[in-house]
Amino acid sequence: MTVSAVITAAGMGARLGFALPKALVPVAGRPLVAHALDRVVPIASRIVVTAVPEYLDAFIDAVDGRADVVPGGPTRQASVWAGLGALGSRGMAPDDIVLVHDAARAFMPTASMREAIVAVEAGADAAIPLVPVVDTLVTAPGDDDGYGQPVDRDQFRAVQTPQVFRAKALIAAHEAASGDSATDDATLVRELGLRVVATEGHPWGLKVTHEGDLALATFISNHS
Repeated sequence: MTVSAVITAAGMGARLGFALPKALVPVAGRPLVAHALDRVVPIASRIVVTAVPEYLDAFIDAVDGRADVVPGGPTRQASVWAGLGALGSRGMAPDDIVLVHDAARAFMPTASMREAIVAVEAGADAAIPLVPVVDTLVTAPGDDDGYGQPVDRDQFRAVQTPQVFRAKALIAAHEAASGDSATDDATLVRELGLRVVATEGHPWGLKVTHEGDLALATFISNHS
């Protein structure tokens, strides 16, 4: 049994404010996808990066031979499926473990990834890293723009990546999916009635989304 990984990097990330794909935006002098690979390479024997099709050459340069690069699809779900197909053609077996990671969460510590892998090795079909919600939460305002109703944040957790799966479970979930808009692979697996467990996430697994996130990402890069 081996560990494989799909790193999704096919989004432009317009909210970040750059005229190039988010995964190619430099942090501490290196593209985000390179930082993601730093943390995935120690645990995965085969890695596929799903890239913006128009930027394949730039992605190939960025991964520096540490991963295969394939064109991503128009949605995240389509990109994950493309990555799974590429891994299958490279020898991934049904009982292998596969990580699905977002390049935008480039600084998730390898130790947190290992914890999710161990949970799947122990018998779960999927393991998902979660972190507590630290903000006060309210429901969305109504038509009158009034302040929403408070909710108990202790009842909520934020979902991170990599999400880790038994390969056959994730493939079956994608094959059974009724649409192409899922932003979370664990949801597809759970819809099949399979066992999804939670593991402990990490604050450094933040998703780089806005320009201000780059400052924190640079700090983490210099201290990890």
